Amino acid sequence: MSEPILQLTSQGNWHQIYDEYREAVPTSIPDIYYPIPAYEIPFLIEKHILAVRCLSPGAKATWRYAGTLSQRFQVGSGGVASPLPTVEAFSIGLKLNRTKLIVLKKYTQQYELLFETPHWMKNLRLSIWQYSGTESDSTEDLIRELFGAE
Repeated sequence: MSEPILQLTSQGNWHQIYDEYREAVPTSIPDIYYPIPAYEIPFLIEKHILAVRCLSPGAKATWRYAGTLSQRFQVGSGGVASPLPTVEAFSIGLKLNRTKLIVLKKYTQQYELLFETPHWMKNLRLSIWQYSGTESDSTEDLIRELFGAE
């Protein structure tokens, strides 16, 4: 199977689907914070090409790691009646103050995302865009060209 042909540089092909800023909550002990809870994106995602940015204005200059993004989905029929679990299909570590292009495998039509920050992070903005442009396959294009199929 060949690689898809994409139009990644067209701004109109990208739509922001998530943007949230969180801060760690201080404990009663000075300079000790409760970790930022995991970002559980509250809806299912259907597109498999994403751009993900992690910004932290409070990060030390030596910090590079922002956290781990995971693609998850329910195996089986899903729901409370299913004895089968939600599985983690893919995970990737993301860098601080960078935007990462992520192309996920199409295991299912819909999936959920989970982002977990390291325990020392005091604040973080997680922004996610999905690619909604055309995804044509060069093999399919060649077949159309050769046989005139639409």
